[in-house]
Amino acid sequence: MSTDDRARDEVVARLKLDVKALTLLYESDADLQPVLERSLVESQEDYVRRFIGLVQSKSPPQKGGGVPVAVGEIVLASFLTIVGLAAFVPVLAGVATPQQLGSYLSGLGSATGGPLSYGIPLLDFLFSALLLLGAFYTLRRASKNLKDAGMVVEPGRR
Repeated sequence: MSTDDRARDEVVARLKLDVKALTLLYESDADLQPVLERSLVESQEDYVRRFIGLVQSKSPPQKGGGVPVAVGEIVLASFLTIVGLAAFVPVLAGVATPQQLGSYLSGLGSATGGPLSYGIPLLDFLFSALLLLGAFYTLRRASKNLKDAGMVVEPGRR
């Protein structure tokens, strides 16, 4: 092993010790993350940016599939939102008064009969909540797909 190789290994070993010391200094990752972002990720120094680029894991780029998938996910999220809101808020289904709501729920309950008829409002609520949760999750995935495709919205830039 040459002298240069030993010197490089020593620098890397010191860097590892510094990383360990830094993570021990901060009690949680949530405390450490803003410091690292401010000091390293947002650094304007070329060597620091180059080092961060080497350390960050890079996912393989998707070839043209990110944007159409994201558009499809946005359409699906819109559909889930509309159906979830219609089930969540019966006013959207044409039920505007308490009497109409009572007949709406009793109509749902009489269709099934038995002990399940008392749980219909709860099931309706859970169903609509799951639809809305699915819509938000789908929008999150669409955002990730757009980001992976290189379409990132940065505040303050036009």
